[in-house]
Amino acid sequence: MPSTQFSLNIRTQPSREPALPCHETSEQARELVRGTSLELYSDGALHGRTAMVAVEDPLRITVSGLEDIILSRTPGDDEHLIAGHLFSLGLIRTPADILGLAFPDNDPGHAVVRLRTTKPRRSLGPLPGGPRIDPEGIFRLRERFEQRQRLYRSTRATHAAALFKADGELLAYGEDVSRHCAFDKAVGLALENRLLAGVEIAMLTSRLASDLAAKAAMARIPVLCGFSAATSAGMELAERRGITLIGRIGRDSFTIYANGRRLDV
Repeated sequence: MPSTQFSLNIRTQPSREPALPCHETSEQARELVRGTSLELYSDGALHGRTAMVAVEDPLRITVSGLEDIILSRTPGDDEHLIAGHLFSLGLIRTPADILGLAFPDNDPGHAVVRLRTTKPRRSLGPLPGGPRIDPEGIFRLRERFEQRQRLYRSTRATHAAALFKADGELLAYGEDVSRHCAFDKAVGLALENRLLAGVEIAMLTSRLASDLAAKAAMARIPVLCGFSAATSAGMELAERRGITLIGRIGRDSFTIYANGRRLDV
């Protein structure tokens, strides 16, 4: 059956805007989807069919002095995932804080990372100010977002995260079977390209829980949007951290859960 292949894109030579300093990496292209035979029940009978399913594999991240981190993720884009996850934990601020990243024995499921420090930084206080958001623009962002969800259209099994400027410019995108990993991939890509400081809106396919609001707070993203609803803890964290929280984005309506002051109504 056909499958989608993804090759890790690592720059090993220095440049004016260096990528993550990865001295070794897996050269193995990774499967994102896999064809499989299934049975479908309809009209009172079972029918054979083939379908594409999203690949989910574990990634073990070893950082000296810390317990190993295990992420269950869609393979590929692992360098951005690692950078975004370490950023969300407060272990790095910039790509330069990663002194080395290697996949020993060419094992794509195990990454060894050397950091400048393993002392987590504390997140900053509430987000002041922020952009003025055109409410109708939220629907346009959703349309752009959905056009990028190629893996979801193939499998119906993945989450995605997109990072925008307030004017609608797409700065970074991540897609993964894990909603957390999708967000981390987008943050890691923006971090690599020195664009994270310009992110004003994060849009997610998932519910707006406290752990995702905490990732937005760590990245200093003032507006967090989602296709699903917010949780009570997500609302409370967003309110405390000054994040505008918008959920249940439909075709012509959405719900404001916290700090609606940024909406230009």
